[in-house]
Amino acid sequence: MDLEEINKKYKYIILNVTTGDCEILPSDRSVSKNLKDKYDLEISHMYIRRHLTDKGYILKDDILIKNLWF
Repeated sequence: MDLEEINKKYKYIILNVTTGDCEILPSDRSVSKNLKDKYDLEISHMYIRRHLTDKGYILKDDILIKNLWF
């Protein structure tokens, strides 16, 4: 697997700062779906995309979302 494939497959990390659970996901849509299913957080994929571009991270209800590659 080359670096380009890795960049596509592993793009975002979700970290629960309370429990230490983390997941690595490939798209902002999958992050949004995971947050809704697992943590009952409603955050749109566009909100995730915009805020990660501006700030580099999102921290909401002890859940940290970060972009792995810039």
